[in-house]
Amino acid sequence: MKNKNLFIVNTPFHLLTSFILAQGRFNGDDNYLALIHPHGYEKWQDNPIMRHMSSAAGGWQQVFPLGNWLSSRHKTTSYKAQVAEVRASIGILRINTVFLGSDIDVQNQLLVGALDIDNFCRYEDGLYSYYNEDRRRSLARSFFHQTKIALLKTMAGITGKVNINTSTAGDNQSGTCDFMYKPELLQRFSPCAYKIEQEWIAKALEQLSRQKLLVPTIEGNSFLYLSQPLVEQKKFTLLEETAVLQEILRNVKTKGRLLYKPHPNDSSYKINYYRKTLPDMVIYNSIEPVELTFAYEKKIQAIISYQSSALLFPDKFARQPVKAISLVKFYKEPLHPAYIEIMHKAGVSFPEDVNGMASALQV
Repeated sequence: MKNKNLFIVNTPFHLLTSFILAQGRFNGDDNYLALIHPHGYEKWQDNPIMRHMSSAAGGWQQVFPLGNWLSSRHKTTSYKAQVAEVRASIGILRINTVFLGSDIDVQNQLLVGALDIDNFCRYEDGLYSYYNEDRRRSLARSFFHQTKIALLKTMAGITGKVNINTSTAGDNQSGTCDFMYKPELLQRFSPCAYKIEQEWIAKALEQLSRQKLLVPTIEGNSFLYLSQPLVEQKKFTLLEETAVLQEILRNVKTKGRLLYKPHPNDSSYKINYYRKTLPDMVIYNSIEPVELTFAYEKKIQAIISYQSSALLFPDKFARQPVKAISLVKFYKEPLHPAYIEIMHKAGVSFPEDVNGMASALQV
C-alpha cells in the first residue's frame, strides 16, 4: 500500500520545495496538497508554472484550497464547521505523513491537530530556516499566544496531541526531521536533517520541461536585483535605495541590463518612482520563485539583494554560474552575524562600499 503524504504550503517557495519533494524523494507515494492562506494566490492562476505546480496536473492526487481556514477573515463558517469540513475531506484519506515549511504558523499546526496526527516533517523555509534564536519570543509573549491558540482549539473542537509552537520557527518538538537544500548550513537544532538532492530537483525540472513551461524570456546578459521591503520597513529611505540602484546601474551598463524583481510587500509608490527615476532599469514582474527562474533563464549573470533566501541557492538550480551578492553592509542596522556566516558559507559575497560593489559585479 502506498504511503499518503500531505504537503502544507503557504508561499510560492513552499510550493516549489513541496513539488520537488513530491516529484523526487516521494514520487512513489500518493501526495496531496493543502494550500493554507497561500501568499499571492489570486495571481497563481495567471502564471502557467504556478498553476501547474499547484494543481492535479502537477502530480497531486488532490488539492485542498484552504485560503482563510481558521482565520478571522473567514466570517461565514464557524470554526467547528471548518474543522468538520477538513476532517470530511482530508481526514478520510488517512494521511501517513505531513510536511510543512512553517512550524510556527498557527493554521498549519492546527490542521495537523485537526487531522489527529501527532508529528510532521519540516521542509526548507529559506534563510530563516537555518537560524532562529534572534526571533525567539519572550516567555510572556509565547505564553500569551499559547493561551489564544488553546482557546481557538477549544472553539474549533481540535483535540489532536501535536505540540503547538509559539516560540520561534523550527522549534516545534513534534517536528521529526528537516528536508533542507543545504543542511550543512544549519545553525539550529534538528532531530534529523536530510539534504534535498540534486536529482530530486532535476526530476521536478524535467516534469516542468515536458510541459513546455520553462521557456526563457530574458534576452541578453542580465543582473537580477531582488527587492526587499526595506524602504517600507524604514531600514532605508527611498533616496538611499535609489542611490544604491544607481550605483549598480553604473557598474553593469556595459555588461548587461539590470532587472528589478519587486517584492510582494513593495509599495506601488516605490515601484512607480523607480520606473520614472531609473528608466534604464527593467521592472521584472514574476510571481514564481526566483530559484526556479535560475533553472531556465540562462542569461542571468548575478543575483543582488540584501538578505533574500534566494542568495543561498543559485548553485542548486542554475545551469550556469550565477554570482550571489548581498548588500547587507550597506544597512543602517547590522544583520545578525549568524545570517552573515550562513550566507558566507553558501558562497555569497559582501561588498562593503561602492568600490567593493564594482568588484563584486565583475563577471
